[in-house]
Amino acid sequence: MEKINIDNWNRNKTYEWFKKFSNSTYSMNVKMDVTNLLKHVKQNNESFFIDLLYIVLKGLNSVDEMRMRLIDDTPVIYEDVNPAFTVMTNTGTFENVRFNNCNDFEKFYQMASEHIENAKMQNQIKKEDYNPNNCYNEYYITCVPWIDFTQFTHPIPDDIASQCIPRICWGKYVEQNGKYELTLNITVSHIFVDGYPLAKTFNEIQELLNNADEILK
Repeated sequence: MEKINIDNWNRNKTYEWFKKFSNSTYSMNVKMDVTNLLKHVKQNNESFFIDLLYIVLKGLNSVDEMRMRLIDDTPVIYEDVNPAFTVMTNTGTFENVRFNNCNDFEKFYQMASEHIENAKMQNQIKKEDYNPNNCYNEYYITCVPWIDFTQFTHPIPDDIASQCIPRICWGKYVEQNGKYELTLNITVSHIFVDGYPLAKTFNEIQELLNNADEILK
């Protein structure tokens, strides 16, 4: 983690302006082509969720603004940011899962699989650590695989530091003209993320999806 020097930051005015907002977040929903990813998943008998999770994380972490956070009113940037995502348990409730990110796909897949299976076996939510309020080095990720949505909003807390954590959701993939698509939602804080880096993030993720066989080795 490295502190951002505000005085030498060419985005200082925008940063200070949006810090005054009670809710500085905004979101974008984009249709993503997951045809190549789905083909890879079926050929290798892998989890669509875990494979997409890895690709989305890789795309998010490739953009500096997505790794910026506000800690004790100080802007910082992390070198790498970890996943925090929801898993539906066997009782129909939802448990939060978090682990340290790993660029090695095989290791990432194994860790994600183990955490997901453990979460599914939870009989009740562990209230004391359901969602720690000091975990800023994360992306909050969920999915709604039962429906193809066109718009999605997240519950946003009053805590300005939490608002700076990007929130991500994707829906059900559907076939459109011979291709498979799903809607990817990314919600960010305008304190750090303008439209260009957000668009860049979507484009990076799409590029990774287009090259799923190469990325998921």
